[in-house]
Amino acid sequence: MKSEITLKIEQTKQNGILVCKLAGWLDPNTSPELEKAIDLEGVNELIFDLKDVEYVFSSGLRVFLYYEKMMNAKGGIIKLINVSDFNRSIFDLVGFQNIVENA
Repeated sequence: MKSEITLKIEQTKQNGILVCKLAGWLDPNTSPELEKAIDLEGVNELIFDLKDVEYVFSSGLRVFLYYEKMMNAKGGIIKLINVSDFNRSIFDLVGFQNIVENA
């Protein structure tokens, strides 16, 4: 019996700031869901709250890179906040230190 790992996405948009609280795993099955879920219309700051993200696969890293490029192209800001030490080590390896907020 295979257990289904999911990603919960909760979004709040106010004054040009979009906060996306994520919970679960960001893997090849859930990453496309995240990529489709976010509308950057009128957004100049995109914040991903990763407090409840257990693990980020390379497909999840690709989604963050995609949104970093999208926000840079429109002169906006992207931040990853509440990143666990384990996930932070992954982000550091791939060069995302500039978008990960220090606790």
